[in-house]
Amino acid sequence: MVKKVLAVFIFVFVWVHSAVAVTVEYDLTITNKVVRLAGEEVVAMAVNNSIPAPTLFFKKGDWAKITVTNKLTVETSVHWHGILLPNHQDGVPYVNHMPIKPNESHVFEFQLKQSGTHWYHSHTGLQEQRGVYGGIVIEQANPVQVDKVEVVVLSDWTNVNPQEVLRTLKSGNDFYSTQKGTNQNLFAAVKNKGLNFFLQQSLQRMPGMDISDVAYDVFLANGKNEIVVPAQPGDKVKLQFINAAAASYFSLRYAGGPMQIVASDGMAVKPVSVDHFLMAVAETYDVIVTVPRTGLFELRASAQDGTGFSSIWLGRGKRRISAPAMAAPNFYKMMMPEKKMAPHRGHMSMGHRSSSQTPQTPYKKLQAINSTQLPAQHSVREIELNLTGDMERYIWSINNQILSADNAIKIKRGEIIRFILKNKTMMHHPMHLHGHFFRVLNGQGKYSPLKHTVDVPPMGQRVIEFYANEQHDWFFHCHILYHAKSGMARIISYDDEIRPDLLENRHKLYLDKKFFNASSSFLSQMNDGLLVLRDSKNFLRAQWQVGWQKVDDPEYDVEVTYERYVNRFFSGFAGMNWVDKKNDGIFGVRYLLPFNFNSEWRVDTSGELRLKLVKNIQLTNRLNTFSEFEYDTGSKEEWLVGLDFSVARYFNVLTQYHSDFGLGAGVKVNF
Repeated sequence: MVKKVLAVFIFVFVWVHSAVAVTVEYDLTITNKVVRLAGEEVVAMAVNNSIPAPTLFFKKGDWAKITVTNKLTVETSVHWHGILLPNHQDGVPYVNHMPIKPNESHVFEFQLKQSGTHWYHSHTGLQEQRGVYGGIVIEQANPVQVDKVEVVVLSDWTNVNPQEVLRTLKSGNDFYSTQKGTNQNLFAAVKNKGLNFFLQQSLQRMPGMDISDVAYDVFLANGKNEIVVPAQPGDKVKLQFINAAAASYFSLRYAGGPMQIVASDGMAVKPVSVDHFLMAVAETYDVIVTVPRTGLFELRASAQDGTGFSSIWLGRGKRRISAPAMAAPNFYKMMMPEKKMAPHRGHMSMGHRSSSQTPQTPYKKLQAINSTQLPAQHSVREIELNLTGDMERYIWSINNQILSADNAIKIKRGEIIRFILKNKTMMHHPMHLHGHFFRVLNGQGKYSPLKHTVDVPPMGQRVIEFYANEQHDWFFHCHILYHAKSGMARIISYDDEIRPDLLENRHKLYLDKKFFNASSSFLSQMNDGLLVLRDSKNFLRAQWQVGWQKVDDPEYDVEVTYERYVNRFFSGFAGMNWVDKKNDGIFGVRYLLPFNFNSEWRVDTSGELRLKLVKNIQLTNRLNTFSEFEYDTGSKEEWLVGLDFSVARYFNVLTQYHSDFGLGAGVKVNF
């Protein structure tokens, strides 16, 4: 009898609850659109003719019914970032959803179980960089009382096609660092009293540090470089920030006084007052500020690399009060090591020195409103994940492996998973977990904040943990778009059965795209060049050298090789070499020596041995010196030394002395 009464009660409760729940419908259409955001017209992607896409508003408990229509000529997708929903609604192509084909629509339906500031974006190719992103706001039952609320979607924009951006990054060309003025170089190291660390870094075979891979043309707030939020003196304004940038962290500073953080990634935290803080890619923060008096007060979102900012002006009147400018990052001080906390009982460690001028994430100060402690009766499984990469070849990975069918992280329902994230690179990585919120173990004990995205700083560490209570497959990846597309991702798998359509097409998720690059130097005494067709592990190279000065007849050296990449220190190769009238098969290895000397050790089918050493030193932001020494047991030694000045993206001028062909000058063309 009791069971029947209970069953009836549950049925009535669910029926009443369903009757009260509201279905909120949106229609989103993705199209191409010509925009002028940074001085020139560019074909972008817009949602409902808008960049950013429209903000979607809901209340907790609502049912969302969102129809996405693809009017592009290519596939697209939409991922609901930070939203807890059924696996098949998450929107990631080939992980838990099929892409939306051109001229087709898909209806997403899910109930909003949470509140707060979230967002949505394409998970196909590099479409997010081209404009497919927008905000989601789910109203809280008892919101913080303020006078005004404004959603602010931050983003970065380049006029260059994102596919070309990725190809340039894959080429190893330092153009973007040169364009930004952030190339680490000998002159700047001396000027900033960082020569010792500059040399130490080289000795340890570490690449130069950079903060952002791409040189952006403009930074946007709600699609504009600056916006105005009207408010009266004394008003408290809640700004719901979303970092929808493809690759840019932002430092937030307000001219009107301190800011109060009240939520992070949609989760309420105990209010914490800050003067400035660093916001990682894909994070959201709710921030309350006060307009102190008449005038417009700037809240400035500065790109972490110091190359630009967007402005949110709050208040009324003509007088503008600017926020303090962010100091340009000093890479040489940032490289200086500092003492680390205990490996992971301290939970958060930084690998490099910070200063009051260097913006930091606010993680150490964040506390959840209620206890987030996980049930003690569940077993804890620790998984160490090293964030690895090769900046020169632009390969980003986890545990030195790019995303593949063989490296899914298998987990079981009912266990507590603790990820120990160790960043072995010189760049920040904002790691995002789909379908779950995790505790960031930041020293706050049972009040550790819940997040879905966490910054792992250069050479630093974070520890996160979550209760495995979902099913099927979910994505875990770096949210710097170009890092994710270069391999820094994993599938988190509950080992449930995969849907047949996903299983049939899953291989498309692992496609390792091929890129082509070329360069050639046209000098008065010689010509040389290089053609490369590559993916992450395989390199097909053709290189040549022809010289005519100081010799009776032109001399040539042509080489075609296949190279298999192992890691940034080591690779093996084999191929053919034609020198004048002689040709041989060759095989050998390439190895990175201390002080970043590139070495090549090889033998040919005639039994001759060859050692080659190559060294580049960046003298200034644009001026580079290069040298090469080669010893062959057959042809003996050959060497060259030169200076190279970067003029533009595809164009350098250089002078070079070659031991056989003498001194010359000319230009280098990069493609």
